[in-house]
Amino acid sequence: MAKILYLVPGVGLSAEEIQRRQGLANEFLTNHSDNQVVVEAVEEGPLSIESSVEEFMAVGSILKTIVKVQDSYDAIIIGCAGDPGLAPARELAKIPIIGPIEASLHTAAGLAENFSIITVLDTIVPAIGRMVRDYGLENRCASVRVINSPVLAMLDNKKGATKSFLKEVNAAVEQDRAASIIMGCMTMAFLCIEETLNDRIEVPVINPAKVAVKTAEMIVSLGLRQSRVSYPQPDYDKLMKSVFRSE
Repeated sequence: MAKILYLVPGVGLSAEEIQRRQGLANEFLTNHSDNQVVVEAVEEGPLSIESSVEEFMAVGSILKTIVKVQDSYDAIIIGCAGDPGLAPARELAKIPIIGPIEASLHTAAGLAENFSIITVLDTIVPAIGRMVRDYGLENRCASVRVINSPVLAMLDNKKGATKSFLKEVNAAVEQDRAASIIMGCMTMAFLCIEETLNDRIEVPVINPAKVAVKTAEMIVSLGLRQSRVSYPQPDYDKLMKSVFRSE
């Protein structure tokens, strides 16, 4: 049995929304498995992540939470489409750490020649561009488009978000020649907007929440974890005497 933590790196979600996401995340698991997903938020951080500033402000809480809870889980998903702190989290953690967009990018690359990412606001587009370059997939990215809706506003306007998403999907396919679509926001992903599209589009739409859960399951089942060549473990004793001394 794999116990997976989906860690929300912000504090803007209600307890009810966290429970709703936990229910959905467990539905994403392989049928008839004994695996479990727990959804929890960090203790402090931004309300949501819509800029590089908010991404970086979230990283400290992500790392502190990993130190606290990693012995209770088999894998941790960083619950943001910017994969904030993914490299340091992998260095720090003794268990696999999953970045939803990294996993989704590689899934898209296996299904199509290129992809477009559809996210929330213009303020996060530069950060997404840097992330795609860092992952070495810039030449596969047809475009990054936005639906012009703040993250938390989507929870109260799923119909509007879905309409805007479909509009940008069509533009990405018709104007940018995108052959696949990645949802560039985890709130968008947990609204399962792609399920409402039915057969209206002919390209795969990749939901990073579903991909992250499935990737975590797979990696745990295979007994794998991040490479210590790529992600060398830091000096825990030194960290415990300084930045993590109260943990």
